[in-house]
Amino acid sequence: MPARKKRPQGFTLVEVIVIIIVAGFLGALVVNLMGTQLLRSATPVTSAQDAAQAEGIMEQVVAYYSDNVNNNTSGTLTAVYNKYHSATNATITLTRNATNTFDSDGLDSLTVLVTVGDVAFSTLLTQQRTNATDDKVSF
Repeated sequence: MPARKKRPQGFTLVEVIVIIIVAGFLGALVVNLMGTQLLRSATPVTSAQDAAQAEGIMEQVVAYYSDNVNNNTSGTLTAVYNKYHSATNATITLTRNATNTFDSDGLDSLTVLVTVGDVAFSTLLTQQRTNATDDKVSF
């Protein structure tokens, strides 16, 4: 029986170069299409974290307000203002109405703005309980 000539195994240099070039083109295509998304992928996460933090701060302010307005018939807005106007962080902005009245009914009012990053929440608090027979406030 004649001896069979063995064929060399593996890739030739030309085949390896072609594979590297094709892989380079595919890599460039993926970076071109996905590069922007990869660079900005943290933005939605950061926005969600900022929103959660701002909402938590706002809930603290509103809970303090609700507790005070339901237990006191006057001075609630002053108590909220005094507690949060000198907060160590600059995320809470409190604004008393210039004339301390809201609309023509003469209710005292306080605007609360909570800002964290690019996210902001605001609410308007009023001294709506002026005597013990007024309905309690609930949120």
